[in-house]
Amino acid sequence: MRQERLNDAAIALYKVLSENNIKHGIFGGWAVAIRGGPRESKDIDCLVASDKQQVLMVLDGRDGFRFISQTREDYVAFFWNDGTSSESVLVELFVGSTAAMQTLVPTVFQVRGEKLGEKPASLLDVVYLFKGKLRAAATREKHSDAADLVYLESTFLDKLRNSASQFSLYYSGLALKRYPHLLYAFQRIGIDTEAAEKEVESISLNDLPPPQSGDVQKGLLG
Repeated sequence: MRQERLNDAAIALYKVLSENNIKHGIFGGWAVAIRGGPRESKDIDCLVASDKQQVLMVLDGRDGFRFISQTREDYVAFFWNDGTSSESVLVELFVGSTAAMQTLVPTVFQVRGEKLGEKPASLLDVVYLFKGKLRAAATREKHSDAADLVYLESTFLDKLRNSASQFSLYYSGLALKRYPHLLYAFQRIGIDTEAAEKEVESISLNDLPPPQSGDVQKGLLG
């Protein structure tokens, strides 16, 4: 999907949530692209410091957002379409009212949309982008996750080094099992790769536990 179309969805999301004083920050592939990463994304992933009911109340039917019915309490999804295109953008919101979410300080970026022009959108800090991609690389087979990790390491090395202790050895070990070429990037950051590999030496990538409620939030904030 065109980056500018996704930008419009991120701008619309910022407008509604900020008007309602709901703290949020986008992560995932779109956020990496906005930070300069050489990749395309198909959707918007966002961490939201609120519960599902409040998000539904303020977003559903507003500014092009339409709720996608599902029963998870840690997650709510919408299609966004402003009526100017047949392309709807999937916007996935990972919700919760934990203290860790409330203390986040997202970064506001000016992005240029296809129809909305240059306006603000809210992104998580680079350290959280790395955490999110680390969990993704550990738990699924999608080579763009590994590419995003390499890009973040090569571009924001000093910042990631200063936060190396925050990166999960479990997720780091699984990511190395899946993508061994990440070894040197992890070592440059200061991740203890020997400890990470030992952490998961008895775990098969084909036998990982099924996803649980709150996994994405814990991966970002843990």
